[in-house]
Amino acid sequence: MRLLQLADSALPVGAAAHSFGLESLIQEGLLGAGELESFLRGYLEESGRLDAAFCRSAHGLKELRGEEFAMHWRNLNQRLSARKLSRESRDASLTLGRRFLGLASQLLPDDIIPTAAETQAHHVAAFGLVAGVAGIDQRSAVLAWLHQSATTLISAAQRLAPVGQTKASRILWSLKPLIAEIGQGAAVENCFTPVPEIAAMRHAKLATRLFIS
Repeated sequence: MRLLQLADSALPVGAAAHSFGLESLIQEGLLGAGELESFLRGYLEESGRLDAAFCRSAHGLKELRGEEFAMHWRNLNQRLSARKLSRESRDASLTLGRRFLGLASQLLPDDIIPTAAETQAHHVAAFGLVAGVAGIDQRSAVLAWLHQSATTLISAAQRLAPVGQTKASRILWSLKPLIAEIGQGAAVENCFTPVPEIAAMRHAKLATRLFIS
C-alpha cells in the first residue's frame, strides 16, 4: 500500500506540470497521437533503462548513514545530472526530487531522508531511496517507477493531442511487458535520446505553454 501511494501520479509533488519535451514535440508536429506508443517504447528503452539503474542504486543506499551515505548520495546524483543534457529536464527532475523528499520526510520517521534532502536529488533517486526506507523491495520499486513514468507521459500527451482514455489505457497496457523486461534487466548508466532532449531545450521558446518543461 505504501508503494501504491508513493507511485501515485496524483502525489502532490508537481509531476503533472511537466511534459519533459513532449509539449515541444507535439506543438511542432514531430509527434502525433499515432506515434505515441512507439515513441514511449523508445523512451523507455533508453531513459527507462537509465532510470532503472539509478533507482536500484539509490535503493541500495538505504542501509548507509552519516558521511558514507552523504558521499555516495552526492556522487549518485551528480552522475545522473551529467547524463541529463537539457537544463530544463534536469532542473525539473531536481525540483521533483526535492519535493518528493520533503513529502517523504513527513511520512517516514527516518533520519536518512532529511539528510538526503540536504543535497540536490533527482526524482528517480529520491523515489528509489524512499522506497527502500519504506521496506519496498528493489524490483517492485523499479517497476513502479517505470510504470508511473509512462503514466505521467501518457497523461501529458492526453492534454496535448487527441488521445482518448481508451487509447491511453491500451498504450499503457501494451507497454507493461517492456517495463517488466527493463525492470529486471542489467544496469545501464547511459542513454541516447537526442530528440526529447532537444525538444526540452526548445520548450522555453514555445509561443504558448501548458507545461513547465
